[in-house]
Amino acid sequence: MTTTDHRVSPDQTPAAIRDETFHRRMLGLDADQVYEYLDRLAEQVQATVQELGETRSEKEQLEAELARVRADLAQVQADLAEHEQMGDRVNDQVVQMFSQAQLVAEQMVEDCSRDARERIIHARDHERKIVEEAMGTAGEQVRSYARAAQAQMESVMSSFASEVDRLGSPSVSRDSNDPLFGDGWQIEFRNGGGSST
Repeated sequence: MTTTDHRVSPDQTPAAIRDETFHRRMLGLDADQVYEYLDRLAEQVQATVQELGETRSEKEQLEAELARVRADLAQVQADLAEHEQMGDRVNDQVVQMFSQAQLVAEQMVEDCSRDARERIIHARDHERKIVEEAMGTAGEQVRSYARAAQAQMESVMSSFASEVDRLGSPSVSRDSNDPLFGDGWQIEFRNGGGSST
């Protein structure tokens, strides 16, 4: 068990994901595969961050356009108030045109605001889905690697135990080609009383 928490949070940067380190263990996970997967995950997060940045930039542009429309509307209202104070008669047609312009401006403001909200919601949903999919895939891959590593370790331990049992048995044949018993190597086995067998 490692002491490092390898969970990926949505606000973790792609560079931090790529620079993540893991403890090395004998017959553990393939480090190249782990880091390759982390690179792909970092690229997905980076693409999401870039898309979110573009959406925010579009939102700022829409807000700037909305501010200009509101400023124009305020100027029109100020001009109208000035004309009224001066006692100028305002033609009914001008009043109607101003009302229509005001309705159009208000509709534009509402449309811009709604569009900006929808884009931000869509971008957040998209980012959340990418992170959830990446986390699910990462978890499944890590579990798969862990199962494979455990099977390998069990196989190695079983082979090792068989070899130890074979080498520890007094009935093992001492073949001259055996690296443990050939070329002058000798192993003495003693029973519990201390005498040679």
